[in-house]
Amino acid sequence: MRLLPMILGAAFLLAGMAFGAINAAEVTLDFYRWQVDLPLGVALIGACLCGMLVAGALLWITVIWPQRRRIRAMQRERRGTTALATSTPTAFVHDP
Repeated sequence: MRLLPMILGAAFLLAGMAFGAINAAEVTLDFYRWQVDLPLGVALIGACLCGMLVAGALLWITVIWPQRRRIRAMQRERRGTTALATSTPTAFVHDP
């Protein structure tokens, strides 16, 4: 089962290398105070990675983190009610 992720990783690595080789033209990124000269492929992949990081952070802050807090609160509430439920008597004291 570990062979499939290695094959997929190698395929994506080769695709990224081909993408970088095809888009080898130099571009200048101007950040007001400083400039960076990069190949177009590197700039595009970097922009995609930055976008993924920002989207992941926003997803974590707005969806995942509040939902985990709700789940923890529900688990605490459930733990408090199970202590009462286990102390109630049952109809069958001994198994026949």
